[in-house]
Amino acid sequence: MRRTAVPVFMGRVSPVLDTCTQLLVVESGGKAVITRRTIPMKGGSLFERARELHKLGVRVIVCGAVSDAFFNLLRESDIELVCSIAGDVDDVIDAYCNGVLGQARFRMPGS
Repeated sequence: MRRTAVPVFMGRVSPVLDTCTQLLVVESGGKAVITRRTIPMKGGSLFERARELHKLGVRVIVCGAVSDAFFNLLRESDIELVCSIAGDVDDVIDAYCNGVLGQARFRMPGS
Protein backbone atom coordinates (compact mmCIF):
# COMPACT_ATOMS: atom_id res chain seq x y z
CA MET A 1 0.00 0.00 0.00
CA ARG A 2 1.06 3.55 -0.66
CA ARG A 3 0.22 6.49 1.61
CA THR A 4 -0.38 9.73 -0.27
CA ALA A 5 -1.27 13.15 1.15
CA VAL A 6 -3.06 16.04 -0.53
CA PRO A 7 -3.36 19.44 1.17
CA VAL A 8 -7.03 20.45 1.16
CA PHE A 9 -8.84 23.79 1.17
CA MET A 10 -12.61 23.91 0.56
CA GLY A 11 -12.68 20.57 -1.27
CA ARG A 12 -9.85 21.49 -3.62
CA VAL A 13 -6.08 21.07 -3.59
CA SER A 14 -4.77 23.80 -1.31
CA PRO A 15 -2.77 26.29 -3.38
CA VAL A 16 0.25 26.35 -1.00
CA LEU A 17 1.50 23.27 0.87
CA ASP A 18 3.61 25.28 3.35
CA THR A 19 0.58 26.89 4.99
CA CYS A 20 -2.19 24.31 4.56
CA THR A 21 -4.28 23.46 7.62
CA GLN A 22 -5.72 20.11 6.46
CA LEU A 23 -4.42 17.04 4.67
CA LEU A 24 -6.33 14.27 3.00
CA VAL A 25 -4.31 11.11 3.60
CA VAL A 26 -5.13 8.26 1.24
CA GLU A 27 -3.89 4.70 1.33
CA SER A 28 -4.09 3.04 -2.03
CA GLY A 29 -3.23 -0.28 -3.54
CA GLY A 30 -2.92 -0.23 -7.31
CA LYS A 31 -5.77 1.87 -8.67
CA ALA A 32 -8.03 1.39 -5.65
CA VAL A 33 -8.33 3.76 -2.68
CA ILE A 34 -8.45 1.62 0.46
CA THR A 35 -8.73 4.28 3.18
CA ARG A 36 -8.95 8.03 3.30
CA ARG A 37 -8.99 10.42 6.21
CA THR A 38 -8.70 14.15 6.69
CA ILE A 39 -6.30 15.28 9.39
CA PRO A 40 -5.32 18.73 10.68
CA MET A 41 -1.77 19.91 10.14
CA LYS A 42 -0.51 20.75 13.61
CA GLY A 43 3.09 21.77 13.01
CA GLY A 44 3.90 25.44 12.77
CA SER A 45 7.42 25.44 11.37
CA LEU A 46 8.45 23.70 8.18
CA PHE A 47 10.60 21.33 10.26
CA GLU A 48 7.61 20.38 12.44
CA ARG A 49 5.43 19.87 9.38
CA ALA A 50 8.05 17.67 7.69
CA ARG A 51 8.38 15.59 10.87
CA GLU A 52 4.61 15.22 11.11
CA LEU A 53 4.33 14.02 7.51
CA HIS A 54 7.17 11.57 8.05
CA LYS A 55 5.51 10.21 11.23
CA LEU A 56 2.27 9.74 9.30
CA GLY A 57 4.15 7.50 6.87
CA VAL A 58 3.36 9.69 3.87
CA ARG A 59 5.43 8.62 0.85
CA VAL A 60 3.94 10.99 -1.77
CA ILE A 61 2.44 14.48 -1.58
CA VAL A 62 0.30 15.78 -4.43
CA CYS A 63 0.17 19.55 -4.04
CA GLY A 64 -0.01 22.97 -5.62
CA ALA A 65 2.87 25.29 -4.82
CA VAL A 66 5.59 24.55 -2.26
CA SER A 67 8.57 26.62 -1.18
CA ASP A 68 12.07 25.45 -2.08
CA ALA A 69 12.93 25.08 1.62
CA PHE A 70 9.94 22.81 2.37
CA PHE A 71 10.44 20.87 -0.87
CA ASN A 72 14.05 20.12 0.12
CA LEU A 73 13.09 19.12 3.69
CA LEU A 74 10.49 16.69 2.39
CA ARG A 75 12.82 15.21 -0.22
CA GLU A 76 15.43 14.66 2.52
CA SER A 77 12.75 12.61 4.31
CA ASP A 78 12.31 10.50 1.16
CA ILE A 79 8.89 11.96 0.43
CA GLU A 80 8.11 12.30 -3.27
CA LEU A 81 6.35 15.50 -4.36
CA VAL A 82 4.01 15.95 -7.30
CA CYS A 83 3.74 19.75 -7.53
CA SER A 84 1.76 22.37 -9.49
CA ILE A 85 -1.49 20.43 -9.20
CA ALA A 86 -4.92 22.07 -8.90
CA GLY A 87 -8.49 20.83 -8.88
CA ASP A 88 -11.17 19.07 -6.92
CA VAL A 89 -9.52 16.73 -4.40
CA ASP A 90 -11.63 13.70 -5.37
CA ASP A 91 -10.83 14.19 -9.07
CA VAL A 92 -7.12 14.65 -8.30
CA ILE A 93 -6.95 11.48 -6.16
CA ASP A 94 -8.78 9.50 -8.83
CA ALA A 95 -6.46 10.81 -11.56
CA TYR A 96 -3.37 10.09 -9.45
CA CYS A 97 -4.45 6.51 -8.74
CA ASN A 98 -5.21 5.95 -12.43
CA GLY A 99 -1.97 7.50 -13.69
CA VAL A 100 -3.57 10.41 -15.55
CA LEU A 101 -2.66 13.30 -13.25
CA GLY A 102 -0.51 14.75 -16.05
CA GLN A 103 -3.61 16.00 -17.88
CA ALA A 104 -3.67 19.76 -18.47
CA ARG A 105 -6.86 20.21 -16.43
CA PHE A 106 -4.93 19.39 -13.24
CA ARG A 107 -2.15 21.94 -13.79
CA MET A 108 -2.07 25.08 -11.64
CA PRO A 109 -2.61 28.22 -13.70
CA GLY A 110 0.71 29.69 -14.76
CA SER A 111 2.72 26.52 -14.29
